Amino acid sequence: MPNPMHIGVLEDDADQQDFIEQCLIAVGHRVTQFMRASELRRAIQTQAFDLFIIDWRLPDASGMDVTAHLRQHDGWKGPILFVTASQEEEDIVLALDSGADDFLAKPLRPRELSARVNALARRAGLQAQATDKEQFGAYSLDGGQREVQLAGERVTLTEREFRLVSLFFSHPGELLSRAHLLEVVWGIKGDVSTRTVDTHISRLRRKLVLDGSHGVRLRSIYQHGYRLEAQAMSH
Repeated sequence: MPNPMHIGVLEDDADQQDFIEQCLIAVGHRVTQFMRASELRRAIQTQAFDLFIIDWRLPDASGMDVTAHLRQHDGWKGPILFVTASQEEEDIVLALDSGADDFLAKPLRPRELSARVNALARRAGLQAQATDKEQFGAYSLDGGQREVQLAGERVTLTEREFRLVSLFFSHPGELLSRAHLLEVVWGIKGDVSTRTVDTHISRLRRKLVLDGSHGVRLRSIYQHGYRLEAQAMSH
């Protein structure tokens, strides 16, 4: 059985929602359902997802617009499976050009759906990451659950915050420039304002108490970037 993933499903038809959820739960995945694009956009700020399944036609947006927004504005790099009632080649090309990784035509078939989801997960490296559990003093990172615990307590992070902390903990002691963080975590290259990086780092420091009191400090290096440093814990 594949490693369990947290999958967001954006589908406004309740019967289709239930069908997709049952298919995915049957093979061990966790599912959060959304009927409107605005609900998904709010959720991505507070929850970490591994994969999205997005329907073309929605009450408040088109699935292609949602996909493009996730890629360009939310920095979402995970797999997106597009679901459409259309078999037209032009529509499928449009969906893939908008940022979808794969598509499925309705009516959906349970075994094909779970096989496509697992194939996307393998391609994205999620199956390999899912067993990655790393310990750093009081901090524990779980790549499968996409979560961080501090002294045994789960800390709620957004997808982007999880990617940031994973990057720092996999490169301890290394100076990571703002430009590098923007490119790896946001998918943005070039001369872009780095204020957004600083805002996220500040929030991450606060949430995970990365001030050295738990043996790890996320230090700002003036005009260069950030470095995660081990600290002697004060008693």
